[in-house]
Amino acid sequence: MADSMNLITAQISFLEPHLALIHVPIELYSLFLQPILRLLFGEDHDEDAGRVSWTSRHDFLNVSITPVECSIMCSRVLADRFVVPVAEALNRLYATSGARNDNDSSSKEANGSHRKTQIHISTEDYIAIQVDGQGLDAGQRVLELTSPLAMAGISIFFITTYFSDYILVPFRQRRTVTKALQQRGFVFSHTADAFVSQLSPSSPASPDGGSGGSGSGRHRTWPSPFHETITSTSTPATPPAKDIPELQMRTFTKLKRNNVTPLVDGAVRLASCAGSREYSLESEDRLKNDLLQVLLATAAVPLRAKQIATGTTTAAADTNGDNNAHVESAVPDTEESISDYRDSETDFGARFLSLTITSGEPISLLIEHRLLDRLGASLLGAKSVDDALVPITLDLRDLPLEATGIVCGVAGRLAQGDSTGLDGDLHEKELSPGSGSGSSRTDDGEVESIDISFLSTARAGTVIVRASQLQRALNALEVGMKLVGRDL
Repeated sequence: MADSMNLITAQISFLEPHLALIHVPIELYSLFLQPILRLLFGEDHDEDAGRVSWTSRHDFLNVSITPVECSIMCSRVLADRFVVPVAEALNRLYATSGARNDNDSSSKEANGSHRKTQIHISTEDYIAIQVDGQGLDAGQRVLELTSPLAMAGISIFFITTYFSDYILVPFRQRRTVTKALQQRGFVFSHTADAFVSQLSPSSPASPDGGSGGSGSGRHRTWPSPFHETITSTSTPATPPAKDIPELQMRTFTKLKRNNVTPLVDGAVRLASCAGSREYSLESEDRLKNDLLQVLLATAAVPLRAKQIATGTTTAAADTNGDNNAHVESAVPDTEESISDYRDSETDFGARFLSLTITSGEPISLLIEHRLLDRLGASLLGAKSVDDALVPITLDLRDLPLEATGIVCGVAGRLAQGDSTGLDGDLHEKELSPGSGSGSSRTDDGEVESIDISFLSTARAGTVIVRASQLQRALNALEVGMKLVGRDL
């Protein structure tokens, strides 16, 4: 067995097996608020909903507000019931409006505009895998958990929360997932309600081995469709990458060809928080009321202000005082136009928010520091400014939903820090002006990795980094773009 420092001991639970992924353009968020509130707070989900706390009514639910979209991941049953009717009505409305404007713009422009105002609901079902484990830092954990799936050509969504990691994979590929994890070293041991496994990245175990342990989750766990005899697997259209460096190159080639660049609002600072494991009706009611006010206030932001705040505020504040060439300038002409609104004492609308609800863990939230006074009283978490996090968003709307390797490729690039890593011949002078003075290294001379977590949403990927490491993260992503840029 490998050194314990390289070992993940993980409990893996298989949650709701039929999830829908929903993309709502951020401009339509206010029109889509009703189904969001019904998903979060409704007591009519099923006959038991009214008797269960609102923070435990879902096997899995994620609602995220990012600069690109409002993303919802929920059960297919609830999506069909609450989301589909509103989505179909809005899509018809905007399709009609778009047809009227066709005469005012080229067909290509009209189609692009119409596509970006469409609400998309995945036709494919996904399954959520909950991973609780120890042994690696957050960034390495993302890489080790996603790399075997990416190498198998499986499209995944990865969400880091306060207590757990969640991986969403296509339900139809569940057998392929099992095989990929077994080949990587996961050994599944069937217990009453979970699997307990150990992963040694450098020492894959045989599939018929096992590691002891017992699961003790209080959540409802479905009989695992992963623990089946593997008879056949679907073959991806493009052969999977043969190793991690090739996977990185493919990832950044996709991003480069689709003009995907890092989007950062330099004013946003996040805190990772969670509800208490000790149930308190008073705390739950307070959080519900406070969260409701934030969601309503977000919907009340004037459309023009919301577009400015999310669409053009896409640059990081460079720690050296300059902006990187690969990132757009930070709100030079528009910040003043919404400053009065954003600085108002009554402004508690969210620029960035992500909440995850499961029946087995307390609610987990990624919220802005400026909202802690409103939401933080009933939450646990690192609330110090020194622990502030910054989201780096990748707009993936022009990539197919089934695109593979994005999470792993980006995580792998950041795990290498701001060094070249792949072939070593990209010189510092090739980086953008103001991008720093090269890679950070430990006292032993090794490249220092960047501490990251990841939030996959329906049509975007967001890397969460410490504010103190923001510039290094942007440098690392730029290195990835530069390396593939020479071959395009």
